[in-house]
Amino acid sequence: MLDFTKEDFLRQYDDLKRIAAKCFENSDLESSLKYIEICAKLGYNSNFFYTDNEIENLIFNISQKINTWFFEDFISIKGKYALIDTNGSDNHGLTQQYIRAFINANIEFIYIYGDTDLNRIKIIQEEIAAYPKGSIFTFEREYSYVEKIKLIEKLIFDYKPEKYLMHIMPWDVVAITICNILKNVIRYNINATDHAYWLGASCIEYCIEFRSYGCSVSLDKRGLKREQLLLLPYYPIVNKTNFNGFPEEISESSIKVFSGGSYYKIYGENNVYFDLIKQFLISNDNVVLLFAGTGNNSIFEKFINSNNLHTRIFLLGNRSDINEVYESCDFYLGTYPLCGGLMSQYASYNSKPILAYTNDKLPVNFIEGFVCHQSKHIITRTSIPEFLAYGNKLCEDPEFRYNEGKELKKCLITPELFNDEFKYLMSNNKSKRDFVQEIIDYDVFSTLYLEVENKYLHDSQLLIGSTFRLNLLFRSPKIFINILIFLSKRFLRKKKLV
Repeated sequence: MLDFTKEDFLRQYDDLKRIAAKCFENSDLESSLKYIEICAKLGYNSNFFYTDNEIENLIFNISQKINTWFFEDFISIKGKYALIDTNGSDNHGLTQQYIRAFINANIEFIYIYGDTDLNRIKIIQEEIAAYPKGSIFTFEREYSYVEKIKLIEKLIFDYKPEKYLMHIMPWDVVAITICNILKNVIRYNINATDHAYWLGASCIEYCIEFRSYGCSVSLDKRGLKREQLLLLPYYPIVNKTNFNGFPEEISESSIKVFSGGSYYKIYGENNVYFDLIKQFLISNDNVVLLFAGTGNNSIFEKFINSNNLHTRIFLLGNRSDINEVYESCDFYLGTYPLCGGLMSQYASYNSKPILAYTNDKLPVNFIEGFVCHQSKHIITRTSIPEFLAYGNKLCEDPEFRYNEGKELKKCLITPELFNDEFKYLMSNNKSKRDFVQEIIDYDVFSTLYLEVENKYLHDSQLLIGSTFRLNLLFRSPKIFINILIFLSKRFLRKKKLV
């Protein structure tokens, strides 16, 4: 395939941004929002920048065209909150942590869910239904962007919340347009995607961050001031269920190392993750690796086949019994070149040690920021020999393994402490914690994303292709050729499987 460069990306991004602006000039607000969403998805896929003032201004201008309610004279009701959510589902994201904090603080709130698939929020719905001061607003069918905005705008005007909190996908044009409309309402972003580009930095009063890394990015790259950044770590939502078991080939006496997350998190950096696995398994012949993940696993399967590791590595797919998988394993292996924050938290919650590596030029991967809220503990190794030595010791010494896991359990913030700090944060618009500004090499990070784009996922090019379709041949012959090659390979792979 032909290399997709930063210049290629910026050329296509700027072209799409011009189209969005042109649609606005022609009063086609729906199309303008559609192209803004595509731009935001491209920004998220690349991380060459972390906000775009031209896009932010365009959304503001759209919001003023759509607005039909007089928010300048809006009088909110103290103590009422609105939480809009497109970035969560049961046991995923930060939705349940914040809803439980609302309930604990006896806050009256409305939960606005932006998706039509209510099966994703069954537990959330039950928790809100059981709380007398909570209510839910959902969509029974698909609406256009503009229709959704107007429906939610009227809802908020009638409900009159004092605070508007967003737990949203980085490209959520609906929630951000509403955020721009609101006046006399305090607006917060719950930054669950702290390492990447997202819309809305210009229209919020406060950004709730969960670690120093995200605070640093917002300070360096999003134009936010230190007083706008509120630090509140989170804890994992754990639901007990029945254990579905492991493949029968795995013996009870083997040391079970668990790893997992979206497959894209282990692709890149010249396949360092796979090299680490291979070295680790060679050093410890009583270890089996179990990986639970979602996405494209073809590269992982190719690695297993080419190294004849069928009896040492088992791909479990997506597990609904994730907590029980942790309970049944000996320790957790972090992903690389992108770590999994929630997966690391599950390990700590279950008193399982974490074996993790990162290049020290990628501080986004320091798992300590996800786990070490109450006490310090060294988790992430930046030297491969140290990584392997620690992993070997975890395998060889059961007592050491037990004690390491026990210490990690103490590090996590508890639900009680989260609720207490949330209450203080909302009352004072200050956090009880302060962050340490980190030095981040942003070029290294964006180079990693470009490598993953070119070698593995091709997400940006596929998005551009699906937007322009046959016109892509004239707009970017390179991307057109790359997509043909990619689709041909996928077709041949599927044909081979059949």
